[in-house]
Amino acid sequence: MPRRNILPLIGLLVSSALLIGCVAEEAAPVLVDPTGFVTYVSPTGVFTLSMPPDWIVSDKSDEFALNVEFSPPRSPEPLVGVYVASASALSLDPASGQTPSYDEMLLAYQSRFYTSADATYKEIARDQQADGSLRIKFLLESPAGTTQHNDFVQVIGPYFVALRTTLPADQAQLRTLSRIVNTLTVNQNAGWASSVESESAASRDVVGFTALNAWVDRNGGFEIVGQVVNNAPVALEFVRINAQLYDAENRLLLEQDDFVSSDMIAPGGYAPFSIVFSDGMPPGTVRYELHASARYADFTAQTFYGPENFAVSSTAEFDRNGLLVVSGQVRNEGTLRANLVKVIVTIFDENGRVIATDTTLVEVQRLAPGEVSPFSVTFFELGGSPGTFQVIAQGMIDE
Repeated sequence: MPRRNILPLIGLLVSSALLIGCVAEEAAPVLVDPTGFVTYVSPTGVFTLSMPPDWIVSDKSDEFALNVEFSPPRSPEPLVGVYVASASALSLDPASGQTPSYDEMLLAYQSRFYTSADATYKEIARDQQADGSLRIKFLLESPAGTTQHNDFVQVIGPYFVALRTTLPADQAQLRTLSRIVNTLTVNQNAGWASSVESESAASRDVVGFTALNAWVDRNGGFEIVGQVVNNAPVALEFVRINAQLYDAENRLLLEQDDFVSSDMIAPGGYAPFSIVFSDGMPPGTVRYELHASARYADFTAQTFYGPENFAVSSTAEFDRNGLLVVSGQVRNEGTLRANLVKVIVTIFDENGRVIATDTTLVEVQRLAPGEVSPFSVTFFELGGSPGTFQVIAQGMIDE
């Protein structure tokens, strides 16, 4: 179901990173000092990058990709990172056997680094550079603050290459960073290649998160909302979200969980969720984490009557009390009688973040083929300014 503009608007799968295995020990990287900078030479020979001699190198490479980060002295976070993977391995659908398009490579790369439970990715612009790379300007918003980034991505020979930068507030560091960016060289004849076929199993959780948002509501409660995405090749059921609140010392202060509203999520499908800490955040809370668990759909799949069987007409408007109301009708377009028919309504802001979601049963819960039932959902709390909305219907086969 496409989003609409708002008027005046088997076993348990746990979402966690999978370890690929131990990386064979490589020779120490070579440091060369031609002009005051030193040059990092990847042990694979794939790339070099020059930087001040006191910067710190952190190699996080694995069998799938080269991933090396560079930090100024005493910096809590790296300012520069170089990521290289075989272009042919960056496929969102490895079973297809087809060479991924550039957009697929870019999406697979971004899902590795920027699909996070505690940060929201907000793209600002894309600019083609003279050297053939694409500069992507974006913000990462998290409970700890907002950081500004420029990523330079390009396919060079057999490699997908990304130069990742975090723009510092310090102007001297910013000038240094601009010099470093221009020193990256890539040897497309190095002969290195990813040793696994696809990143999807190595870096993407079975259940991913997107469109995240969090705020303190009018009653002092802390709300975390967003969407989950099914990255598995089969449908999932009983998708449970666990939200955890931490202090600056990484101590767990409070946690809460709940199931998503959708009874089953198809491969590549999305479903909204909402977690509410009704008593608010404990003192000292600085960040949150989200985890998901699910089951391969078995029980639910036998009786599930999915969105493809329903036609939904809907409108959204503010009532005289200033509350957003989404209403409309659901028609059973399938060939079977449906029972417990419900609608799941999601409200997004202009940046695609979820700002509210709710679920309700339609007025007539049993619908024969061709029958229609109205619905209405009133939102008493929004986590931002509404821009678009989405309504999907689903039910169970009435046996």
